[in-house]
Amino acid sequence: MKCFYYSRYRFYNQSIKHALKFFLISDIHFSDKVKSATLRAITKQASQKQPDYVIIAGDVVDSLDCIQNPSSLKRLTSWLEQLGKVAPVLVGLGNHDFYRKNPEHKSIFSSKRHWFSEINAEYINAVNAIDNVQLLNNEAYEDDKVYIFGFTQAPEYFQFNRDEKHSSSTIHPGDEDLDVMLSDLDSLNQKLISNLPKHKAKIAIIHSPVFLIDSQVAAKLYEFDYFISGHMHNGVVPPVINDFWRSDRGLVAPGKKLFPRNARTKITSPYDKIITLGAVSTIQDSARPITFLNSLYPINIATLELTKNESLARKPDIKHQYFGY
Repeated sequence: MKCFYYSRYRFYNQSIKHALKFFLISDIHFSDKVKSATLRAITKQASQKQPDYVIIAGDVVDSLDCIQNPSSLKRLTSWLEQLGKVAPVLVGLGNHDFYRKNPEHKSIFSSKRHWFSEINAEYINAVNAIDNVQLLNNEAYEDDKVYIFGFTQAPEYFQFNRDEKHSSSTIHPGDEDLDVMLSDLDSLNQKLISNLPKHKAKIAIIHSPVFLIDSQVAAKLYEFDYFISGHMHNGVVPPVINDFWRSDRGLVAPGKKLFPRNARTKITSPYDKIITLGAVSTIQDSARPITFLNSLYPINIATLELTKNESLARKPDIKHQYFGY
């Protein structure tokens, strides 16, 4: 579907000194199936929205295999370079950014492990070498307007209850581990998540939003104004139905769970902090043989606008629209 689904979120924020705009995307799942024309169209949209910052909430690549060819890595970094000419680009890591395919995994019905995890320094360094682009691997970006922290949910977080034979398959769904996330948050340099600057917009990029509604996690991250997440692919809710679906639940989520919570953004008050982005590639290349379904879904993009306009203090202004490219 050559179509964008654009979501605009406008919040009143009394702590900021000036209005701010962020262009938001997630789950590009870059592979040879993601066309350069699509990437150029995203860059064009980012430029037209005139953001102060661009945030990518993880799963930039579908797997590390997709960028092992130097020409593929160059195509990806060239696109990020173009985004960096629009505004500073802050990139978070998602689970697919650690994954390398297991050649013994033949299909979604396979009992063999789909992925091996790998921290790939070449990929991380290649992204960080781009002007005006920063990959935040448990690191923070700060200037005179914003404080943006990228929390990396470790591969172990996404591997809970999986062994060498049973991965995230239809028969053996995967899970995420709250204890690992809490432990990793405790292991951070606490200066990254506490005593944060009071007069700046404070944003955390956290790829999976699954446990952001957990009280223990919320207590550790309470100083942040907003969380930008992806991972859930909008619950794979089809267009049109999506426009009438009021719940934060989706139809299915990574790990093949049905009707997952926190799969979609549901903001009803100015105290709601979580923006869960839909995907650029709803059905990624690694989901063969059902990748043909990706043509049914739009490319999800969003903006987050922060303002001192007090008329939005009681209720944020949220709008959605489809348009072609």
